[in-house]
Amino acid sequence: MVLRWFSPRRLWLAALAGPLLWPQAGFAQALSLAVVQDEANQTQWPGISRRLQAMDIAYCTLNRETFTPQTLPNPANTVLLLVNIPALDVTQALALETWINRGGRVIVTGNTGSLSPEAVQTQLQKLLGATWGFPLSTPAALAVTGEVAVNRLPLSTPLQGGSILPTQPESRVLAHWQTQRPTPAIVATAHSVFLGWRWGNDQIAGVNTDVAWLQTLLQEYGNPARAGFNNARPCNAPASPPLITTLRPEPEPVRTAAPTAPPVRVPPQPPAAHPIPLENAADEARAIATAPTPLRSRYRALTALLNRYESAVIAAEAQAIREPFQATIERLRSRSQPPTPTPALQTARNHLNEFLTLVARQAFPEAEAQSRQLQGYLFDTYPTEQAIAYPETRAIWFDRGTIVRAKSPEDLARIFNRLAEAGINTVFFETVNASYTIYPSRVAPEQNPLTQGWDPLEAAVKLAHERGMELHAWVWLFAAANQRHNEVMGQPLDYLGPVLSRHPDWIASDRQGNPYEPGSGKVFFDPAHPEVRRYLLSLMDEIITRYQVDGIHIDYVRYPFQDPNLNQDYGFGLESRRQFSRQYGVDPLTVRPSDPLWPRWTQFRIAQISSFVEEVHNTIKPKDPDVLISAAVFPMPTQTRLVRLQQNWEAWLQAGHIDFLTPMTYARDTEEFQTLTQPVLGHGVNSGTLLMPGIRLLQLPTVVALDQLQLLRDAATGGYALFAAENLSLNLQTTLNQIQGRRTADHPEPVAHRRPFQTAHLRYQALQREWQYLLTTGEIDIEPAALTDWGNYGDRLETSLANLASNPSPQNLRQAQTALRSLRTYLSRPERRGMTSNYRQRVWENHLIGLEQLLRYGAQQNFR
Repeated sequence: MVLRWFSPRRLWLAALAGPLLWPQAGFAQALSLAVVQDEANQTQWPGISRRLQAMDIAYCTLNRETFTPQTLPNPANTVLLLVNIPALDVTQALALETWINRGGRVIVTGNTGSLSPEAVQTQLQKLLGATWGFPLSTPAALAVTGEVAVNRLPLSTPLQGGSILPTQPESRVLAHWQTQRPTPAIVATAHSVFLGWRWGNDQIAGVNTDVAWLQTLLQEYGNPARAGFNNARPCNAPASPPLITTLRPEPEPVRTAAPTAPPVRVPPQPPAAHPIPLENAADEARAIATAPTPLRSRYRALTALLNRYESAVIAAEAQAIREPFQATIERLRSRSQPPTPTPALQTARNHLNEFLTLVARQAFPEAEAQSRQLQGYLFDTYPTEQAIAYPETRAIWFDRGTIVRAKSPEDLARIFNRLAEAGINTVFFETVNASYTIYPSRVAPEQNPLTQGWDPLEAAVKLAHERGMELHAWVWLFAAANQRHNEVMGQPLDYLGPVLSRHPDWIASDRQGNPYEPGSGKVFFDPAHPEVRRYLLSLMDEIITRYQVDGIHIDYVRYPFQDPNLNQDYGFGLESRRQFSRQYGVDPLTVRPSDPLWPRWTQFRIAQISSFVEEVHNTIKPKDPDVLISAAVFPMPTQTRLVRLQQNWEAWLQAGHIDFLTPMTYARDTEEFQTLTQPVLGHGVNSGTLLMPGIRLLQLPTVVALDQLQLLRDAATGGYALFAAENLSLNLQTTLNQIQGRRTADHPEPVAHRRPFQTAHLRYQALQREWQYLLTTGEIDIEPAALTDWGNYGDRLETSLANLASNPSPQNLRQAQTALRSLRTYLSRPERRGMTSNYRQRVWENHLIGLEQLLRYGAQQNFR
């Protein structure tokens, strides 16, 4: 294969001449690679290393955090390689700009830059001429455009990738994905190439395929230098044999499928050798600073995991405490014997200290082995046997496929039994999918043919309520047809579904009049059409009138994915065009992204979505205020989401039109999960809406699911939502039953979104027990004189929360909020900040913020 992109003439000549014809300027000197390492690509690093070694190319490594203009190698003989790094900050974007301005060339792969701040994303799009768009639903082969052709098998292998969107006029699409509607797979400029798959990931492509592509791309720039002894050295370091050439980190357990048997709890084991303790935090920092980049990243990931592990252990162990908070304080004043930490925590910390000692000695291979031992210990001993007292919303999406396979109320009952045993208290039951209702409807034209003969919704409501669970009808709003559903139903792929086939004028097509979105194979309603809105509102009105559902969960509250730079625009329904033309005197079909009216066209569509959410609220709440409204939304940055989806859920929160929100923060490891959830949770701080981030269970190991749940509990959200029922393994069900499924009729656990004041009181009691546990074990360092003040502030808040839970009133609410502010102020004083670790203090603050959110939500539900 020959791949050229500087000019059509060169492409044509190169295609004729074969791989030996390249511009002579590229051969001025042999090229090496500068590969940027980051936490995000460390689990893939073994695969990345294998590919680089298979290419026999010299390369050095740069740490993303130290990737600055000052640390860049010589761009004349080096190509920069950014492999699957979703989050770059301003400093790294500046370094990249400096590199390119000096004549540097860069190859970018996968979702690099996709989770950066919005300003950085904009800068990267200018520098690279492309951006990660959206993932493909199925693997696809690549078709090279223009005069080049694939004539080697590895280059035509299907890959699980994503669409790369050109962002500059000079951007050239070098290859497309061979999908029903081809989307860009490789985009290039004169100084950059963007690959649309996660290069180096063994789950995406084989070594031969990745090597063939990168070799072909590098030949454009020059003749690759052989590795010799320069392989894997830090950039700008002496060219000598590296310290960690034998270091081959194993893939993280998070990349493997969930085991089928319950995890075995391994008794705590002491470290292999006695550690030499480091003197203080400064020694620890100096030791880590000397470590190779992979070990520094490993250390950060391990300490984060250890922090969450400690939270889980503390929450479990604290359940045994029964005495009041003040009683613990009085007892500790007269304590004569020094406390001892929990054995499990002490063992884990010993493992970490051994790791740090080995790093300080520069015994890097041994340190890597020790880090794997620590991770294995944490995963093997993650608390899974003791119930926790942490009331929350525990939701799950109950998908159409699972409903169809049930075939009867009796089969459905067995699934609801599993969910109840796992402690699930809220079910999003898929009720309307691609315009088919799961129940016999008088409004919709057709019940799903695979559920005809019985009423799954009626059965589900009864089964859920019998088990003390809530049932929320999950409704697809603007996604009206689905090619995957057509295949299941035996319909033609281009079938518009039971509604749009009767009302084709309701379609929100693209600029060319095509109804289907290529990435998802779905057709969308025109949200501006009054008849569409009346139809959807009538459907939801029917559901809440005929069935005793506890809520309506709306999905696809948006337009299709789009990118104006690729001429992928949607929303050009006849009614939308008429309304926009009446307002602005211009048919939106004639408006282009460079037109001054383009932002108004975008805002017009945003307004259609937000105003319909308001109509849903105004339709449901007057009829039944107890029917709660929730929405599944995308967690991408605001500006990107508004341009690509027109989904402004922040406005819904501010207006109080949504009771709780479930952002689809799906990730295969906890680090990525945290990256997705942190920006979203910030929007709930001053809102009366509760946030329940989503966890995708598909191929997620049980211990990683637990770790993601612990991250949410440390952040003090309203709860969580699991996607989906068909992926709930027996292993996870059993574990959840042990830690959150033990409830009795005499002591039912409140659901956060239904009883927020009771939830706040019980959560605060749990936090007090953790404080008592940490005081008893010596984990909190506080002067005896300060204990009395802490006890007094704590007791006042506990009393006021108990009064509010038993007697909700505006006056009791104000007293609870005042007591909560007083305690937060006390704990934030400088002299209090050294009581425990920084992470533990952040968790305390998160929990107190979570109490404020519950009180705000409760006020909105009870006193508006």
